[in-house]
Amino acid sequence: MRSVSPLPLLFAGAFAGTLLLARALESSPVQAHMVPAPELSEAWLPPAWLHGPEALALPALDAPGEAKGPRLSSHSALVFDLDQERVLMTRQADFQRPVASLTKVVAALAWASLDPQGETTVCIGPEERTTRNGALSKLNTGDCAPGLDMLGAALVASDNRAARALGAAADTDVDGLIARMNELSEELGMDESQWTDPSGLEDDNLSTARDMSRALLALSADPTLAMTASAPSWTLAAQGRAPRLLHSTNRLTGRSDLNVLAAKTGYTDTAGYCFTGLVEGEDGRRLLVTVLGAPSSGSRWADVERLLSWARG
Repeated sequence: MRSVSPLPLLFAGAFAGTLLLARALESSPVQAHMVPAPELSEAWLPPAWLHGPEALALPALDAPGEAKGPRLSSHSALVFDLDQERVLMTRQADFQRPVASLTKVVAALAWASLDPQGETTVCIGPEERTTRNGALSKLNTGDCAPGLDMLGAALVASDNRAARALGAAADTDVDGLIARMNELSEELGMDESQWTDPSGLEDDNLSTARDMSRALLALSADPTLAMTASAPSWTLAAQGRAPRLLHSTNRLTGRSDLNVLAAKTGYTDTAGYCFTGLVEGEDGRRLLVTVLGAPSSGSRWADVERLLSWARG
């Protein structure tokens, strides 16, 4: 990887009881979370690198929420009302599982926390090669672009090489970016999360619906990250190549009845279809919805729509 900066340039009877409870939960279409959620102190304040009023609502995500809601296809889900600072519903929200490209939300937070210069030009090298065959990218080895464009490609088009390039864009490397992802997860109370790869291709990237909701809420508090993660498209201007228009993987963008404030999609065979997003309705109400492990793209979006409709009453 080469980083070039042209300007002075981010656990008998007890067992039986437990088994009965587990079976009851398994048969329930909407389930309470399986283990107590990690709690942030009431006196918790956002880390110095995280700005924006949305970050102050992070402790409210510790609440269990209600074990009711619409029938879903997704394995895990959480709905949070940002304006009331209230968890409305959880389904296995603390069950740890792969989260695919939702990982890029945390990679973007790591980039931002390292106080990067978005204008720093980053070139794709061998270090940015993805770790799984068949993972596509719009970037070739040798392509160079500003760090902000790498961020856009990662968050908007879910480009895997761009996500790995965020390390160099913040004056570190891929391993340094991963280390920072794990550090900031501790800072944000994401106690059920662990990261081994910035792109989300690796199944060892594990998190929960609650933790990913924390991450998305934190991302929405950063103006640059929120602007990028809500864009319907992104123009990638790699040096020496014609600009390319990258389209968002988020089906909610461009709707007249919803304003997407920040969102990310994800998919791998193991993780299933995933989504986390903060949207604002026509009434101005801001709802954060996270679904993990949907069996198909269509069922993912159907679950998101059911949850938004249910939450609005």
